[in-house]
Amino acid sequence: MNPFDKLYKPGKMTLGIEFPLDNDWSTDGNRKRLEDNRPFGVPDISNHLALAQQIDEGGFAALWMRDVPVYDPNFGDGAQLFDTLPYLGYLAAATKNILLGTAAIVLPLQQPIKLAKAAATIENLSDSRLLLGLGLGDRPIEFPMYNIDYKKRPEIFRKNLDIIKEAWKTNSDLKSKYDFLTSGIEVYPKPKKDIPLVIAGHSGQSINWIAKNAQAWFNYPRPVAETLENRKYWCNALYDEDQAAKPYISAIHLNLSKNDNATFEPQRFGGTVGINHLTEYLKSYENVGVNHMAINLRKSETPVSEAIAKIEEVVLPQFLNNYIVNEL
Repeated sequence: MNPFDKLYKPGKMTLGIEFPLDNDWSTDGNRKRLEDNRPFGVPDISNHLALAQQIDEGGFAALWMRDVPVYDPNFGDGAQLFDTLPYLGYLAAATKNILLGTAAIVLPLQQPIKLAKAAATIENLSDSRLLLGLGLGDRPIEFPMYNIDYKKRPEIFRKNLDIIKEAWKTNSDLKSKYDFLTSGIEVYPKPKKDIPLVIAGHSGQSINWIAKNAQAWFNYPRPVAETLENRKYWCNALYDEDQAAKPYISAIHLNLSKNDNATFEPQRFGGTVGINHLTEYLKSYENVGVNHMAINLRKSETPVSEAIAKIEEVVLPQFLNNYIVNEL
């Protein structure tokens, strides 16, 4: 079964959770961060495995992580601390059901042969649960550290992706990418199934290029009305490029209120809402065509484990008929 059968049902929306699994951006979470003497954006990962397994067993469609090579205090973002690719391998063994997505690996910073091999390894070991999200990277300090020209990111993005796709092919022609090679050079393992490619933002490319080369488009959090316009933009590009329908993915920063009956109050990238009104809020995104929503709980005043349990109990039953649970 294709992994997208769990993530994507046309006209429906599935739900995922986004790393890091902390609530440092809430009042209580920030207080604990200061007590722990952690810099802003460096999460508490002490309970990461139990939370990932709770999400895996709870019926969510996907668990998403980002690629942040170095911590820059100007951004205040350490992602999930662990390096993306080894951590995906760890989670592949520690989970059974959930799709494992990257949103996103900074492709211009990657050696493409190494990434092709690592991604195929994770895809094999996870029983084809990998969703490979790729992004351009927006932190200027990282690129000179890798001896890469920041201005050439879009070009490098396309070149690296071409090499990865070729490396995954049976009887690949890597000599067409590296003219110094002799025939017969291969990268193993090959993916057991096609690895879905998810492009984050525009990644320096045109929307038509994304429509042709990706299996999904992952967009930054936007209000509902703006999301509707952006999804129309995506659908028009798919139509122009003679592509079949492909998922539109987005994310929200959710402050799950301790008041279960709190009505929605908008904030940047999401908002505050009680569990009894969360389904209504999420359905507003489904109604404008979002196919998958990744929920970030960093702002949640409800502790993460409790928030996940509440969403599983109250909200997921309203969406579970949108995808196959615990089956690939």
